[in-house]
Amino acid sequence: MAQPTLQIYSAIGFDPQSGTGLSAADFGAQLATAEASGEKRVAVRINSGGGNWAEGQSMYDMLKASALKVDTYCVGLVASAATLPFMAGNKRLIAAHGRLMIHNCASGATGGVADFEVAIEQQKAINGSMAALYASVSGQPVEKCAALMAATTFMDAETAVALGFATGIMPDTQAAQAPPASLPTASLHSYYATLISTADMKNLLIPIFAAAGMLTLTATSSDADMATAVAAAFGEKDKAKKEADDAKAALATATAALAAATEKCAAMDKQMADMEEEEAKAKATAATATIEATVTAAIASGRIVASQKEVYMSLAKADLTSTKAVLDALPARRSVADAITSFSAYAAVLPLTAGGAMAEIQARLASK
Repeated sequence: MAQPTLQIYSAIGFDPQSGTGLSAADFGAQLATAEASGEKRVAVRINSGGGNWAEGQSMYDMLKASALKVDTYCVGLVASAATLPFMAGNKRLIAAHGRLMIHNCASGATGGVADFEVAIEQQKAINGSMAALYASVSGQPVEKCAALMAATTFMDAETAVALGFATGIMPDTQAAQAPPASLPTASLHSYYATLISTADMKNLLIPIFAAAGMLTLTATSSDADMATAVAAAFGEKDKAKKEADDAKAALATATAALAAATEKCAAMDKQMADMEEEEAKAKATAATATIEATVTAAIASGRIVASQKEVYMSLAKADLTSTKAVLDALPARRSVADAITSFSAYAAVLPLTAGGAMAEIQARLASK
């Protein structure tokens, strides 16, 4: 019987939301099957960016407790929590193009100060535990392992062997080339993907497609089916991106229209304010003219004298209707010239009247 092989080709720890990742429980079930096979050794092939520390630690503990001799293989990237099961190997081989990455743990925390303090202490404890584990397997001092973790250290195959994290480099049966030194870290997964076998690539893609609802794909699906699924997945992504871009463009158009409408409303408001100001000025001018005419007419009619003009102008500005009523009620005063003329006319009539009266008196006396 062939040596049993376990594969860790996804995140460490199952994520129920995405439906991806390998839990310690599932890994333990696979290990139990390998132990029941009657073989003496088990191979664990790993290409994982890491995940949950507790799940990775559990995988390490299960491998170390197994009666099987464990050989671990880095066949791409073994990072973060994925280094824990890797370090459990009696023989730890890394592909010539492989990379190991170790760093301090990270986690979220909520609550008050005490909760954050507890979280900090827990992280420190986990970091210390991992540094001690790396040191015990690699032979490096704990302090050096802690420093490598704090610096988030990526190791190529030669460095991993030199530091004792790996015991050797896998035979380069496919003449694979190591990634260029200038290759960005973010591009390493894409590079490693080109080196994975078709079967292994299917095993990587199937849980991803299953999480996306493409449940018809299986390990026996043809390359054409896989290509169609990939095209459909990216087609949905492109469609979503186009919808997002269209929404952004529509928002920009609506924003511009709103700005133009706001500017137009502001111009109309100013125009209305100017018209109201002109109307107010016209009303004020007309009111002043009416007051002037009313008071001037009262002077002309002799109801008031010119020296009283300012007084009545002020009264009229405060209450034109009442002031006009007062002016109309005042008697008209005659000028001196008019008085003289009237007196002269009266005087001319008076003698005639007196003479007539005297003549009538004399005539009555004579008749007696």
